[in-house]
Amino acid sequence: MSAPSKFAHIVYKTHRFEEMIDWYVNVFDAKIQNRSDELAFLSYDEEHHRFAFLNLGPLPQGYEDKENSLMSSTEGVHHVSYTWATLDELLNQYVSMKDNGTLPTYCLRHGLTLSMYYADPDGNGMEFQVDVLHLDDAVKFMEGPAFAANQRGEFFDPQELVDARSANKSLVPLVLRTDQSVPEAGFAIEIT
Repeated sequence: MSAPSKFAHIVYKTHRFEEMIDWYVNVFDAKIQNRSDELAFLSYDEEHHRFAFLNLGPLPQGYEDKENSLMSSTEGVHHVSYTWATLDELLNQYVSMKDNGTLPTYCLRHGLTLSMYYADPDGNGMEFQVDVLHLDDAVKFMEGPAFAANQRGEFFDPQELVDARSANKSLVPLVLRTDQSVPEAGFAIEIT
């Protein structure tokens, strides 16, 4: 196994969507990179996003005060994300974890990243990813119509990538979303 190259972002599930966005904008001097009624993405530095917020809708009855909301199993951290430097490292991590009996709960081609989501023993979400696009292209993609139409991305099977890599087949069609073309600046990672 290899260690990730950096911490990427954290995603919060919340019934206080507007309040959370305002708090993080104010506390971290963050910029809203992209926002819909369902999701918002914020950054305070060179990363395309450091925080995201998943809107769970209005507070359920009985959870109006903040003390009670701490006991809610529906609010809180959705996942913590870690970035690997190469696609090979990410795929090797998948194979190693699979060999130890741990499979991702789901995998998504987000367009800007290729991501595998796991749950730790307590059920906390962990995203293991590689950056597919360079930062400028990632920000443009998030601002574009394809991302606006599909913020979450498309599911993929990581075993297909492992098998294609073993067979020396092109990984490009398995990494890119169906609504995405090869970026002009090329990929942020080596993709054969």
